[in-house]
Amino acid sequence: MSSLTSEVLPLALGAAVSPTILTVAVVVLSGAHGRARMLVFAAANVLVLSAIGIVGLFVFTHSAGSGPRPQQKSADAAINAVIGLILLILGFRSLLKRPNAAEQEEKPTSSSDPNLPRFMLLGVVMMLSNFTTLALFLPADKDIALAHAETVQRALVFAGLIVVATAAAWLPLLLTCLAPNASRPALKAVYRFTTDYRRQISVVVCFAFGAYLLVKGMSADL
Repeated sequence: MSSLTSEVLPLALGAAVSPTILTVAVVVLSGAHGRARMLVFAAANVLVLSAIGIVGLFVFTHSAGSGPRPQQKSADAAINAVIGLILLILGFRSLLKRPNAAEQEEKPTSSSDPNLPRFMLLGVVMMLSNFTTLALFLPADKDIALAHAETVQRALVFAGLIVVATAAAWLPLLLTCLAPNASRPALKAVYRFTTDYRRQISVVVCFAFGAYLLVKGMSADL
């Protein structure tokens, strides 16, 4: 289990680095009905990623059982290499993309109606469009599916993967619940940092993990 955790944890931490979701989380929490709205937003993130992960486990496990061991190893390496290449392309895209003024500042919503379904839908859409998180989540999901470990161990690692990968959504909410006053300046600082350096963070994550997966995939066949 420890070896599986060591393989999955770096990818989970990379998937958790989501400046967009973190920025939205701070904005939602600073507006009216912030905690209620953030709760359904975070729940949507967890549910979407869990559903994708469960489907992925089924697909990867079924695929692994349909071929000989060398073929499985080659497919595993190919998936890592392809996703690594996709991340590098996303990194170059973020590097060349000009900042959009509309993306720089987000304003908290003020309304007497919590409108929770809207924030649930927002959480679903944002997770489905969070390509960097998904690109790092899927290789980790694949490693769990193909691991030679007990079902309970794989389930625990999978649960840990979901918790870590969605931290940008639930951690700000948890901080405001545990320390309402102390968390405000910290979240404001986080908001300013993520809005000022959103593109740079995305570029670093895409390049670092893209290169890691590409090298991992290519070296597996050597």
